[in-house]
Amino acid sequence: MRSNRVVVFLILCGFVSAGQAWGLDIQYTDKSAADRMVLAGGMTVVPLMVETNDDRAVLRAVEDLVEDFSRVTGRKPMVRNDFSSAEKECVIVGTIGRSKVIDQLVAAKKLDVTGVTGQWESYVLQVVENPVPGVGRALVIAGSDRRGTIYGVYELSERIGVSPWYWWADVPVVKHELISVGGDRLVQGAPAVKYRGIFLNDEDWGLRPWAAKTFDPATGNIGPKTYAKIFELLLRLRANYIWPAMHPGTRAFNFYPEDKELADRYGIVMGSSHCEQMLRNNVDEWDETKFGEYNYVSNRDGVLKYWEQRVHENGKFDSIYTVGMRGIHDGAMPGGGTEREKATRLHAIIADQRDMLARIVNTNVAQVPQIFCPYKEVLSLYRLAPEIPEDITLVWPDDNYGYVRQFSNAHERQRSGGAGVYYHISYWGAPRDYLWLCSTPPALISEEMGKAFDYGADKVWLLNVGDLKPGEMDTEFFLKLGWNPHVWNGTNTYDLFGKQMARDFGAAMGPELTGIMAEYYRLCIPRKPEHLGYPTNNLFPAGEGAQRAAAWKQLVTRVAAAGKSLPAESQDAFFELVAYPVKAAALANERYLVPALAQMDIAEIHRLTTVYNDENVGGKWRDMMSDNPRNQIDYKTVPKSMEDAEGIKAGTSKTSVAATNFPGADFVEVENRCVMEAEHASAFVPGKDAHWGKITGLGYNGEAVSIFPTTIPVRAMPEAILAESPCLQFKLWLNHTGDWKVTLRSLPTASVEARKAQRYAIALDDAPPQIVSLPASTNEKDRQWQENVLRNAALTTSQHNVGASGLHTLKIWMVDPGIVIDAMVAENADAAPLGYLWPDETKAGKR
Repeated sequence: MRSNRVVVFLILCGFVSAGQAWGLDIQYTDKSAADRMVLAGGMTVVPLMVETNDDRAVLRAVEDLVEDFSRVTGRKPMVRNDFSSAEKECVIVGTIGRSKVIDQLVAAKKLDVTGVTGQWESYVLQVVENPVPGVGRALVIAGSDRRGTIYGVYELSERIGVSPWYWWADVPVVKHELISVGGDRLVQGAPAVKYRGIFLNDEDWGLRPWAAKTFDPATGNIGPKTYAKIFELLLRLRANYIWPAMHPGTRAFNFYPEDKELADRYGIVMGSSHCEQMLRNNVDEWDETKFGEYNYVSNRDGVLKYWEQRVHENGKFDSIYTVGMRGIHDGAMPGGGTEREKATRLHAIIADQRDMLARIVNTNVAQVPQIFCPYKEVLSLYRLAPEIPEDITLVWPDDNYGYVRQFSNAHERQRSGGAGVYYHISYWGAPRDYLWLCSTPPALISEEMGKAFDYGADKVWLLNVGDLKPGEMDTEFFLKLGWNPHVWNGTNTYDLFGKQMARDFGAAMGPELTGIMAEYYRLCIPRKPEHLGYPTNNLFPAGEGAQRAAAWKQLVTRVAAAGKSLPAESQDAFFELVAYPVKAAALANERYLVPALAQMDIAEIHRLTTVYNDENVGGKWRDMMSDNPRNQIDYKTVPKSMEDAEGIKAGTSKTSVAATNFPGADFVEVENRCVMEAEHASAFVPGKDAHWGKITGLGYNGEAVSIFPTTIPVRAMPEAILAESPCLQFKLWLNHTGDWKVTLRSLPTASVEARKAQRYAIALDDAPPQIVSLPASTNEKDRQWQENVLRNAALTTSQHNVGASGLHTLKIWMVDPGIVIDAMVAENADAAPLGYLWPDETKAGKR
């Protein structure tokens, strides 16, 4: 047990919302001060008071608070429903408008609910003197609604030392004998995004086998016992919404009658995926012998009867209805016809769905939460006929690889239903799955989701988490960002991420573990571990491959050292959250980069996976981890030795060139090439209403640049570009004259203008700007798009003439504000092939 003699100030790892004010602190101290309220000390824990007429989800959350105090102190507080037994001190929990005691405290002006009353999911924690007769002092937790109160309860749980991941990632709870609270009040205002949740998906190789065989063998599936744990986690992460698992073999959420009651008892909003309209699970529930063909054209009555049955069953519960129609399992809408006919049919289907919602749920159908998710082929149908009823929330999908496909235009931003985003950190599909390890950089989540939020996506954020494990860290980052996307400013990515690490592994180890994960994400950006052998085993020239293998080896060394520095009780969580993903990814890379070690690497990946399943936490996660979901990784074939591709030299420019030889230059030509990282621009020239800003955690070398703010107008006219657009300038020393090609590496982001290519403008010296377009994605069969998302880069080129050797200025202006630029290379015809990762910067001296 760690000493409780050190005073510890607990700071919630969540991202501070714009409506949040801190005025309370929790301490573990040897003795209490007169101005502090003791929550636990000696052999006692203050009782918890909650009235029975409060929402049942609040009463259930208080039960968790009882267990959390027990986890920390070893003692359970009593729960009282009235003040018949006077207590000197207590914790009072209640919802404004539901709790008589809370309302009395507000009326007596003892409890300040400014910024809470009438808000969505808001709460206040405040120490109140003499709250009611006989009670000297109370810590009051009051919420604006049931989830506001619940979040306030879990706020206290987290502040006394219980991580949201205490169960799902085995983060240890440090024991303390004394806990006290001091200060005034803590206020959490409404979240920036109304509904924040997850989609359990592609669960065939992890979540379902684990639930069926290990956690709930009596059910043999993902049933109420599993969902109870998932719902608790969501509330601890301040989430409120879920699309349940739905693959073949998984029973529908409504198959178990208690599931919908369970969701209500936890206060979770139920939904269904983009291909499962009206809360149905088509794979498990569509019975052709009962309903006929799943086809609105040939069997409208049967399809409507099927949907209406579910609305009758679930209409009284807190739900969001997915409207529209797709095929039974992630397929195109049945019925055939032209694209225009399909778009017209889609509107007829939505009209029928809204009619049943008005008849069964609420005559004012605009008050029934509904979403329309134009996923895959549906997006083109929406674009043909975008007149969706304005109270329906448009949930824009990403491209399955983390890049949002469309953003709300000015008209769509005026719709009462607003917009949201359906985002992936796990995916089954073309060009290649990534179902094994979670490797989506937090900075990409921040950049894309923040941009979408700025364009009106503030109603729904839904994250495809696959099996949930091993996506724990990204899941929390995404959900907490939903409370305030603007807490991210581009450069503080790992400050935010680091709060999670510090909370779960201690302040001393937080920075090093954050650094390890930052390097893990950086190394995964050029190629995810699942994509190394596709479409070829020889992606990296030998020089690059050796450097990459060395970087992974160095990272594994850091992991080993960090593990030795952590106490025994943290080892299980460390293995699940850090050691397994880093070591497994390193082995997957080494297998391709050092073919001689391939067989050993394969065996070690399998061994680590066995440890995860059978040995870690005594087999708690048995059957959860598969190192080859869908068998896409060919473990039977050993890669061939790599040859150095056409003399490519990695690390040519590691030795800086003396700056005095090239006056005024920051970058110099080396071997017919000049390499520049965007974040090292010689000048960041601001524009009329925006500027280039750095992003930490994106790009092949850990930094990139983009436009802030993202909502400024697109500028495509040369005169507007020169006069108003922000500009990056690079001072180059070029020895050779003649024709030069500039290749720019950007992220494959979509333009903020639908169906248009992302663009930038470029010029050398005083030449007129050339407008260059990134390749625009059309669909998942587009070979260029496939290549771009697999390498997280879009390469574009422009041609320039160098009339004289010496100092030159390369200029890059914004055209579309959503662009993210990583690096660029200027080279002439005599330069060697560029390679995959590109050589190091050719800097003129150390910067």
